[in-house]
Amino acid sequence: MKHFKTFIQNQTFYLLPEKVIFWEEQKALILSDLHIGKASHFRKAGVPISSYIHIKEFFVLDAIIEDLKPSQILFVGDLFHSEHNQEWELFYNWAHHYANIELILIKGNHDILPKTLYQNSRLKVVDQLLIDHIEFTHERKVKSDSYNISGHIHPAVSLIGSGKQSLKLPCFLFREDHAFLPAFGHFTGMSKIKPSKKDNIFVVAENEIIHVS
Repeated sequence: MKHFKTFIQNQTFYLLPEKVIFWEEQKALILSDLHIGKASHFRKAGVPISSYIHIKEFFVLDAIIEDLKPSQILFVGDLFHSEHNQEWELFYNWAHHYANIELILIKGNHDILPKTLYQNSRLKVVDQLLIDHIEFTHERKVKSDSYNISGHIHPAVSLIGSGKQSLKLPCFLFREDHAFLPAFGHFTGMSKIKPSKKDNIFVVAENEIIHVS
């Protein structure tokens, strides 16, 4: 397993190139912004995007679960892309395959489906989640007594090569009091950030994590 090990509030976190964090002490997978159903959303608008893009993401999660055997998965918002469509059934079947894993959704701005759909898919839905002085919210909580981990912004940075070529890549962004997760979904887009000198940036490049500061 390729990863980068870091510590928050004396807890051990492994940053994985699959754009997921594994929290060792809690045996928890942490990921954000899957936007399941976005492919169907685009198909309705006449853009031919296959559902296979989401199926591949479930395959990635399957491999991580097989390797790390988490007891819980924390989805830090925007699990699904707005309205109900056939791709929700993919998640429903996937969720019931892992009946031994607790699934928690920290609600995001796109998570607007009826509560019964979430409940039937084994999801515990909360607005925020506090565990061991680490607080999870979909959007950054500016004032918090705990370390805040959020998603929402789909952070990315541009790396400049020796030939002046530029490549935009997703990243984990860690600051003194909060962190932003990259979007797990491959069909979500990325937002270029402007890091400060105090930021710790962990870039997802191919199958590895690169620490840049």
